[in-house]
Amino acid sequence: MPLTSETQRETEDCVRRALSGDDNAKIDLVRHLYGRIHALCQSQLRSQADAEDAVQETFMRGMARLDELKSPEAITGWLRGIAHNVCVDLIRRNRVRYTSSTDVATLPTDDTPANITDHEERDHLMGLIHALPEPLRETILLHYYDEMTYDQMAAWLGVARSTVNDRLSKARGMLKHQLMSQRCGDEL
Repeated sequence: MPLTSETQRETEDCVRRALSGDDNAKIDLVRHLYGRIHALCQSQLRSQADAEDAVQETFMRGMARLDELKSPEAITGWLRGIAHNVCVDLIRRNRVRYTSSTDVATLPTDDTPANITDHEERDHLMGLIHALPEPLRETILLHYYDEMTYDQMAAWLGVARSTVNDRLSKARGMLKHQLMSQRCGDEL
């Protein structure tokens, strides 16, 4: 199942150029697919740092073995498989960090005290997202963090558009329920 035809054509063109030795095409390919690979890794790993490490490892492996790709049309599924394997490897080796999603670069400084609440809220929301089942988690991350359309998500995930709609609806409902339950508990 293709991405959108325009995006798919651009991605396939990057693959062809990369296979012919154009290093800039590899950079373009990473730019085209980074958000999607990141959402997949973030959905499987608890920490932002681990997801970043997994994305980097995915692209390093993929670019090193790009000549093994059978056809440019298969790039998204092929990289998705590499990303999944990288995440599984991290989990198996017990190298995942069960820490906050806040990274050092986003920590507030003394002159920005208002950011503390934003970081706490973001960490809390990411914690709730990570509690979702993996298919719902990945769909939410693709939609809100990579800003993919329903059709793009359906193509990337290899499911029907209605399945994407159902997953998003269910995930939103679960998150809303959790947030409402916590808000009611805080008021008591």
